[in-house]
Amino acid sequence: MKFTISLLRFVCLGVLSLMLSLPACKTISQVQFQALEAPQVVLPSDVSRIAFVDRNQYFPSDSVMHYYSVTSVSIKDTIDHTQNMSLNCYQGFVENLSEFWSQDSIPFIRLPKKIMPDTTRHFAPLSWETVDSICIASQSDVLVVLEDIKAFNKHDIVEGDAYWAFTEVNYYGRWRIYDPLYKKFYDERLLVDSLFMETSDASFNKLVSEKLPSREQMLNDASYELGRTYVDLISPRWVDVSRDYFVSGDKRLSAALYFMNKNEFDSAINIWKSLISENDLKLAGRAAYNLAVVHEMRGDLKNAMGWIRKSIYFYQKMKNRSGEYKEIEAYALVLNSRWDNGKKIKRFFGEGE
Repeated sequence: MKFTISLLRFVCLGVLSLMLSLPACKTISQVQFQALEAPQVVLPSDVSRIAFVDRNQYFPSDSVMHYYSVTSVSIKDTIDHTQNMSLNCYQGFVENLSEFWSQDSIPFIRLPKKIMPDTTRHFAPLSWETVDSICIASQSDVLVVLEDIKAFNKHDIVEGDAYWAFTEVNYYGRWRIYDPLYKKFYDERLLVDSLFMETSDASFNKLVSEKLPSREQMLNDASYELGRTYVDLISPRWVDVSRDYFVSGDKRLSAALYFMNKNEFDSAINIWKSLISENDLKLAGRAAYNLAVVHEMRGDLKNAMGWIRKSIYFYQKMKNRSGEYKEIEAYALVLNSRWDNGKKIKRFFGEGE
């Protein structure tokens, strides 16, 4: 089942470091920390086991995938790489599954190969009877199904002072997530992307035989990346966050920088709070903004949003607003987004349900 952990903990424990080495004459300094980003696709908190299914459908027009080009010359590959591609996609999925899933292993299920007529290339969903039987057999709650996977590659070699090879592979995958209990799809999407690399050598033969990646390796890399990309959509993940805050305009702001540098955040907070009642609206606005930043860093988004409102209030009372006011407004939107993100995180962990 999924880990249960409070929103405050996984933001506060994510504080990594402070980059506070800017000279005192600078207007701003920067704080860095980690925050948990919610998945785009939030599975119900009672989903504790998932299985990965390779739909394994084949259409006659898929034969075009066996062709690749080298400097605009089409070559047919006699090896069918589709089985390895779906397996590598699975590897990219399971090896990058979030730490917040406690499932020890994800079953890999490959359905029997099914030849389909091109006239019906619309990837009708699996029947719910089939989904239910697979879930029972694999002891899974939902199925992550790779409905289709394709990749196309080409090499272009250019001669100049040396031989240059430009390699590109375009790939896509169709996905669905099935829940047999509620007979619903949690996600249906087509992911399209590409990988690109370039290399060179003075020798054409060495370039082709040693440096140019094999077609098999390219397809394996592309399919692995497809699985990695998709699992990021359903798992929370840590992301690096950087925030600027004000350190000039008053010697007390500079003093707060000293305490931030020593990780004595409460002392910095007390200094900024003392500036809120100042008649200098710009100074008060900067202090309120800083308070919003430090509360966000601590995971207290409710208070962070309260302080950014106060900061905006102070700036709006100024006869001539400084250019930094736009940054204050932009940060308010960021906090709103973080608040929505927090609600999705809580849904993922089943908090407040």
